[in-house]
Amino acid sequence: MIGRAKEILAYSAVLFIFLYVWQFMQLSTFMGSGRDWIPNPTLSLMATSLVTGLFFDRLMDYTGLSAVKTAMTIGVVRILFYDVFGIMGGTQSASGAIVDIIFTLSLSYTAGKTYERVSRQI
Repeated sequence: MIGRAKEILAYSAVLFIFLYVWQFMQLSTFMGSGRDWIPNPTLSLMATSLVTGLFFDRLMDYTGLSAVKTAMTIGVVRILFYDVFGIMGGTQSASGAIVDIIFTLSLSYTAGKTYERVSRQI
């Protein structure tokens, strides 16, 4: 890790610049809220789960990681950009973040393990 300090700092600097611009320009206000593509909440969750499953499978194939490692990577990235950023920015409480982190890690591990077990049976 010490040998890659320059690369890590460069990556962190680019990330900081993008996040700073996002927050300074309040770009999230431009996104607004649109109409529901799928008004039924259950069908919407099913569609989101399917799209996420397809992305997960593609990412696992692309990286060559195991199912659990790929799922945990997706979970940790979500934690970094939702919970950690929320705590640092003051939009989320620490207790709420801890509950969300436990839920996300449990979901990621269980989904990855399920994928591995099903793929071994086929």
